[in-house]
Amino acid sequence: MEALNSLLLLLNEPLVQFFLWVAVLYIIAAIFVDRRVSFWISSISATYFWVKTQDPAVALRAWFVVLAVFTVVLIARYLFHMNIVLFLKGKKRCPMCCEEAYRKAKVCPHCHYSFTSESDECREDKF
Repeated sequence: MEALNSLLLLLNEPLVQFFLWVAVLYIIAAIFVDRRVSFWISSISATYFWVKTQDPAVALRAWFVVLAVFTVVLIARYLFHMNIVLFLKGKKRCPMCCEEAYRKAKVCPHCHYSFTSESDECREDKF
C-alpha cells in the first residue's frame, strides 16, 4: 500500500505527467514515422499542448532535463568515445562487422573477429 501511495504521489508531479504525455505521443508517432523523427514530433507537440493548457515552467524544466541528458550522452561519446546505450547493455561493437558483442567477449560471435584492445571501433562509425 505504501508503494502505491508513493507511485500516486509521483504521478501527480507535473514534470512526470509531462514526460508521460511525451511517451504516449512518441508511441503514437512511432507508428507512422521513424523513431528519431517521432521523438521530436512527440517532444514538440507535448510542449505545445502543455504550454497551451498547463504551466509553461514545467515544459521549460522538462526541456532542461532533456538537454542535460543529451549533454551527458554527447560528452561521453565525443570526449570519452563511449556509447552509453551499449555500455548500459553491457556490450561493445565489433570493428569488423559492427554487430554487438558482450563487453567481456574475446571473439565476436558473428564474424569471429578476435578483440585485441578496447580502443577498436566499428568501421562505420569512422566515416
